[in-house]
Formats: sequence, C-alpha cells, structure tokens
Amino acid sequence: MRKILLILLLPTLLSAQTSLPYEPQMDARDAFAQALASAKKSGKHLWIQLGQPDCPACQRLFWFIAAHPQLSDPLHQHFIPLHIATSRKNIPLLRAWNSPQLEHGVPVILVIDAEGKTLNIAPSKNFTAQVGEFSETQLADYIRCWSPAASTATAPDK
Repeated sequence: MRKILLILLLPTLLSAQTSLPYEPQMDARDAFAQALASAKKSGKHLWIQLGQPDCPACQRLFWFIAAHPQLSDPLHQHFIPLHIATSRKNIPLLRAWNSPQLEHGVPVILVIDAEGKTLNIAPSKNFTAQVGEFSETQLADYIRCWSPAASTATAPDK
C-alpha cells in the first residue's frame, strides 16, 4: 500500500520541487564552508549526500527521506544536510574526502563533525531493504547512531 501511495504521489512531489537536490553548478566548497559554520554554531554534524541530479537512486534517496518525517525530522534536528553533485567543478572538495563516490558509487552519505572531520562514509546500499528500495529502519538507526548526541563508540560500521 505504501509503495502504491509513493508511486502515485511521486510525480506531484517532483513537480513541486523548485530545484534539484544535486546542482552541478553549485560552488560546493562555499556551500560546505557555510554548512560547517552553521554546524559549529548549532552543535550539529553535517549530513552530506553526494550524488547526481540525473541519478535515479540519488533522487529516490532524497525523496525517501523527505517523505518520511520519522527520518527527516531527526535528520534536520541533528544534522545540517547538504547535497553535493559529483561534478567536475567539485573535484577538489571530493578529493579532500578521498573521493568516496569512486569507491562506493552514488548516492553516498558522509557524516562530518563541526570541526570538518569525516566521521563516517556510507554507500546507499547499506540502507536498502531490497534492490531499489530503501529501509526506513536502517536509515533511522544510522541517523540515530551518528547524531552528535550518540557516542561514536556505539555507531555502526557502515
């Protein structure tokens, strides 16, 4: 039932979106610096999703989280979300993170603390219940375990 509802609502959600979550022309270095400053002020971590605007899995992950308040609410409560395109323009920043998109593909999630230290890198395959279907439980656990309040000793190795 949930799948049918999502399939019916997806075109409406897509048309309501004003911009793509991964903008290749965005200056990722500047956006990262602003997000890092915001994280320092708020005591949050950064939740960076690397992807492409024309990547179906990247779009699905973005919309899956947005469609589930039990994911999006804690995500915004504990993290500063940032979507960065793996475009040519962003190569210097991606290299600073050891280019995780080359090892894991996209989408890939980076959790970075307010000091700029990479805490975890997780490919989206870690959050799939079935091929092409994300797991609400796995994403919720990941958000909870990597939130600033959680001990990194209890964070899963993903």
